[in-house]
Amino acid sequence: MSDAAREWTERVDGLNCKFDGLRSDLGKELYRVAPLATATLYLERNQSYRGYCVLILDRHIARVDQLSRDEWLEVAGDLYRAQSAIWKVCSPAHVNIASLGNVVPHLHWHLIPRYLDDPRWGSPIWPAEGTPVVTLPESEYDELAARIRAEL
Repeated sequence: MSDAAREWTERVDGLNCKFDGLRSDLGKELYRVAPLATATLYLERNQSYRGYCVLILDRHIARVDQLSRDEWLEVAGDLYRAQSAIWKVCSPAHVNIASLGNVVPHLHWHLIPRYLDDPRWGSPIWPAEGTPVVTLPESEYDELAARIRAEL
């Protein structure tokens, strides 16, 4: 087995998964908004798309089919609440929801508000070459997270 394949297998199995326990070093990538029933909502530190969040399942699994039907309904409820809160706070034209898992095989969703004047309107946000990285002062993350949290 190649080193890349071995590393992938370990991450799928939850070894060295950066989303398990959300290590403190993720503070550079994610800002905690709120825990929900089965997952926790985070703001992406890169706010090129204002309100861009990630909803991360609280336990380690890699795929939706590893959930029971009842768990899926709870997760879907969290996803619905998160998307609705982002919609109310940010007033986008649309919200993209993506679950990829090929880089971090821990079940999570990207919730990306899209605006008519955003840098890639009409196209996927990936690849993002040429899209400016927008970081906020800490007080703006605090305020945006508080507004989203209030709508959950």
